Amino acid sequence: MKSILSIVLVALLLTSVLPAFAEDTEIETIVTIVTAPEQTEAQRPPCFVDPTDNYIPLPETENYALNKPVTSGAYTDVYVETNVNDDSTTTYWESKGWPAEMVIDLQASYTVSTVAVCLNPSSIWEPRIQEISVEISADGESYTEVAAKANYQFDPETGNRIRIDFDSVEAAFVKVIFYKNSASRTGGAQAAEICVY
Repeated sequence: MKSILSIVLVALLLTSVLPAFAEDTEIETIVTIVTAPEQTEAQRPPCFVDPTDNYIPLPETENYALNKPVTSGAYTDVYVETNVNDDSTTTYWESKGWPAEMVIDLQASYTVSTVAVCLNPSSIWEPRIQEISVEISADGESYTEVAAKANYQFDPETGNRIRIDFDSVEAAFVKVIFYKNSASRTGGAQAAEICVY
């Protein structure tokens, strides 16, 4: 009972004191005007690390594979072959079975020396190893191997991309062959983008 009376007395005291305090006290308003920097696009403050700094760099030359005709074998569900060169890593191709071949018709002869295979860089695409080789052709019939079968590590920390470099060669068709994928849940190769430089 005493505690209840104490609470009531404190409440009465506060209600009688606070209004008087509010009437007699002026609160200074401080307004700080900050000039926004001139910019035409979003910019990252220097104190924030850009995650793309750790990405495996790709050649700054033209990607000859972009939007060119592509063919592959069987694919899984809606993950069709045309996803590999649509300039988006949010779409991807997923093969059905092994080995999985992807042929890109460059529609002209180019001097090439690099093939890059990219997955979605999001961390939900966990690290994986895919075994890949590369062949080139002048006519789409007879192919020559330019990069032997090897294991390549994909990791979101480095952009979930790999690059396969080889001696410069003339090519009108590029065939990328996948032999295994350590993280595939459906037993197939995966590629969001295949680029040819």
